[in-house]
Amino acid sequence: MKILLRSFAIFIREITEDYMLIGVLVAPPLIGLAFRFGVPFAEELLTAHFSREAVISPYYLLFDLFLCLVTPYFFLFASVLVMLSEYDENMVNYLAVTPLGRGGYIVSRLVLPAALSFPVSVLLVKVFALTEWPPLLLPTACSLSSVMSVATAMLLFSFSNNRVEGLALGKMANVYSLGLLVPFFIDSKVQYFFAPLPSLWLAKMCKQNDYSFFPPALLISLVWIWLLYRKFQQKLN
Repeated sequence: MKILLRSFAIFIREITEDYMLIGVLVAPPLIGLAFRFGVPFAEELLTAHFSREAVISPYYLLFDLFLCLVTPYFFLFASVLVMLSEYDENMVNYLAVTPLGRGGYIVSRLVLPAALSFPVSVLLVKVFALTEWPPLLLPTACSLSSVMSVATAMLLFSFSNNRVEGLALGKMANVYSLGLLVPFFIDSKVQYFFAPLPSLWLAKMCKQNDYSFFPPALLISLVWIWLLYRKFQQKLN
């Protein structure tokens, strides 16, 4: 455990020495601030302009969900960039032959950042939420977001050869959040074409306050992790 925490401390130090990575971690609260104050202000302007009672407000939950999802994503994205730097410097192989091992390396670079992102995500949504969240629903949603982000991080690391490719692929990986939009804009069964996206089930669970959508969201996230794990291991080896 001490070796694992030491490796995680090295990871944190690498982040604090890189201004770009610091910016990545600062992004979620800045997004939360923009949502909390910018979106209601835009709603006032739009309702006055179009003489309507509501324009954006029916979709306030969607903004909360995006914040819930983006927080662990940015945490794990920073982790991927650190791992790609260590990969370029052949640090992965060096750490693999230490008592830390490859398993410990994966835990310190993916599992611990995902676990750390969970309370941060809960806190940010509590502070900046535009809607009222049932007490149990928020931690459930944030836990799912953390697991989903592990799969995304594995995808980015596995298919990127360096940090530049990681940055480019990171923008494309945002497609995983498209499932959040589906329950808000598609009422028909067409929405199930997006079933492979765990974010769809996350959005349905929160929109309907129905925990029966939790198992498919978790299962699909774990399937993505399982599918990506072999490629991820090959990259580490």
